[in-house]
This record gives sequence, C-alpha cells and structure tokens, in this order.
Amino acid sequence: MAITFKFYSDAALTTAITAPLAFSQATPSPTPDDKVVYLGSVASGKTAEAVSDPGVDQIVVSIVDSASGSGSPATDVKLALSSGGLSSATAGAPLNIGTSIASGTANATAIHIRVLDSTGSVGTHADLSLETNDLVES
Repeated sequence: MAITFKFYSDAALTTAITAPLAFSQATPSPTPDDKVVYLGSVASGKTAEAVSDPGVDQIVVSIVDSASGSGSPATDVKLALSSGGLSSATAGAPLNIGTSIASGTANATAIHIRVLDSTGSVGTHADLSLETNDLVES
C-alpha cells in the first residue's frame, strides 16, 4: 500500500511537490533563496513513522542531489523547522522532524529551506529534491 504522506508547496496540502526543488540564482553574487514546504497527508486518521523502529526512530528529511557535480550540491541547502533556525542550521545536514506525524492539514510539518548557491551560476536550478527515510503509515 502506498503511503499518503508527501511534500506539499502549501500549508493546505493542495499542491504536491512532484518535481525537484526549483530555485533561482538571479546574480553571480549569491543571495539566499528561502522556501517553506510541508510534509503531510490529507488522508483521515493516518500516522507516519520511521520503518526502522516505528514511534522511536526519527522521521528524517534529507536533500538529494540528482546531478552530482552539476548545479548546486546538497551542501548549498539548509533545513530547519522554523525560519529562525535556518541561520544556525548546518548546510547539507538532514533534519529530524519527530518520531511521528499525524495526517490532516493542522498536523502538516513545515520545513524551512534555504539555498545559497555556491556555483555562481545565474538561472534556475532544479537538481535538488527532498526525501524522507522509509516511512510506514498506520
């Protein structure tokens, strides 16, 4: 059975993210591009937990670089549970978001993302995406 928990671009969980994270680098002098995405499910009465030890192990969100050596590396990305946490977050590090997430829009977990492109390439980059560790849904 497929898991219903996904990443969404909005807090209402209406627009699932089906492509890599797109961010723009407007000038060769990089400035951070901040975004918020949400991990959640619109299914009723569901809970997501880590497969490795449900209810004990953390749900972990990681950055994946689909084109290593081309575009921004995963180490250009910081993840945090709040916008204030981005300044002290470690670039490229995964983010623990808790041991379970309940379904419903009120329970969606906001994940704050900051990309500071180290390549100096002007344009839109789309080689980075988010993934979780393996989850089980009950």
